[in-house]
Amino acid sequence: MSKHTCHWPGCTKEVPPAMWGCRNHWFALPKELRDAIWRVYVPGQEITKTPSPEYIVTARLVQEWIKAREESKP
Repeated sequence: MSKHTCHWPGCTKEVPPAMWGCRNHWFALPKELRDAIWRVYVPGQEITKTPSPEYIVTARLVQEWIKAREESKP
């Protein structure tokens, strides 16, 4: 199986394929976003490489949240 890294932009920590990201970055997300990811996650999608359209939409929303958060930092 190929290496899987945290989905937080710029993070290079390896995480298990079924995990969105490293512990620090996972818990940096608001609970609502973490819950949203779990709601649309389909077990095994990391193996088949076929996430649901809902997962892709949610993942994009999370990336937009991260980008807005990073841009608002002084």
